[in-house]
Amino acid sequence: MYIPKIIHQLWIGTKPRPSKFMDTWKDKNPEFEYILWNEEEFKKREIVFECQNKIDSIEEINGKADIIRWELLWRYGGVFLDADSICVEPIDDILMKCEAFAGYENEQARQELVATGTMGFPLNHLLCREAIEWINANPVSQRETGRYAWENVGPGLLTRLLQTNKYPTFKIFPSHYFLPFHYTGLKYQGHEKVYGYQEWGSTKQNYDIMNQLDLPVELREPKEWISILIPSYNTNSIYIKECLESIRSQVGDFGMEIVWINDGSNETNSILLEKQLEQFKETTRFVKIVYKKQENAGVCKSLHYGLSLCTNEFIFRMDSDDVMIPERIQTQLDFMKNNPNVPCCGSNIQFSTSNGLGGTTQHNEWITWNDYKENKSHWIMNHPTLCFRKSAVLEIGSYNIETNTAFEDLELELCLLKKYGILYNFPKILVYYRIHEDQVTFNGKTSTPYWIEKRIKFIEDLISS
Repeated sequence: MYIPKIIHQLWIGTKPRPSKFMDTWKDKNPEFEYILWNEEEFKKREIVFECQNKIDSIEEINGKADIIRWELLWRYGGVFLDADSICVEPIDDILMKCEAFAGYENEQARQELVATGTMGFPLNHLLCREAIEWINANPVSQRETGRYAWENVGPGLLTRLLQTNKYPTFKIFPSHYFLPFHYTGLKYQGHEKVYGYQEWGSTKQNYDIMNQLDLPVELREPKEWISILIPSYNTNSIYIKECLESIRSQVGDFGMEIVWINDGSNETNSILLEKQLEQFKETTRFVKIVYKKQENAGVCKSLHYGLSLCTNEFIFRMDSDDVMIPERIQTQLDFMKNNPNVPCCGSNIQFSTSNGLGGTTQHNEWITWNDYKENKSHWIMNHPTLCFRKSAVLEIGSYNIETNTAFEDLELELCLLKKYGILYNFPKILVYYRIHEDQVTFNGKTSTPYWIEKRIKFIEDLISS
């Protein structure tokens, strides 16, 4: 069973057709057969509806459309789309490789209700058949039932049929795939792919002006972009998946350029990483990926090279095995724009282990060069939480690949601090820092007496210079 490449849209009644909205689906999906259903098309194809008596009896025009939708999907299969929706992203294999699909209306406002505004079915799917038979066998008008059409023949009916568990392969996508803005005002702000935008014409009663409306700015290409700089070396693919999921979950109206430096990972891990990045790109909106694989050169050289590839002023550091909270980027971005004198900000972290969440760091919130000289420390910021200005880091020479130290993070932070006089740490947790056996931190490789002595000498030399 497969969903045929047919797009169905329906317009009945006397109100003006929202052609501006409807045409986006036809224009952005040229490989699909497009059928605009109306009274003329019914006559042309000699369509006789099984549920004609119910279509006549139901008062709401959206209820009539819902009944017609079930019958057309049963006869033809394909993807049926509400007339008051705009195509944001073309229909792709993520949708078409399902046996059948729809999406939730809104997980917060309407909990388990499955919407019918965007549905895909193969020809003669049994769920469509059951919907038709239920409609024919039961009263559906508001006059007879005291319920609205959406409850009787639309989302309410679809939800009830799915709750019977007869259709375990039916795919229900998150609401933001097709309904990123709910009529209650709830909006999706993450970076997962959005296929369509719904104007809620029946609810708002605004079909008369719909052809004058445009796609909301939040769903268009953002004007502001940031870069995320990530090096990796044989990182566990499970950790990478969680890292990427946390990037996709970032909320805010900005685009993300991910600069990923594969620092000589073996062939197996490289293949897995590249597949994950490709899948991430296919399922994420407003994202660009710059991926480079190199011979193993170490973290410092990877970051130096990666920073040169970043094309945006604000750069966010992250490790390939860590997880950000959804508000991390927006929080630090707002701070940096409101504090142009600060070259870099970070945050506290919470440690994450295989046994769950552990302790947290407690760094000073504001750090000044004068205070630091009086109270020197080997650890003032958490490197994977940094957001810095590219121009500021280039001003101090970027990551210093000449010193061959094991504390490129401390060197960068202190050079920024000396140059600009101030750094900032958010007291709250913005990043969960994973602790595991394969990392340098876990094995204490930078905590030997040799490296401690080198750090002390570097700090003293920097202060005295």
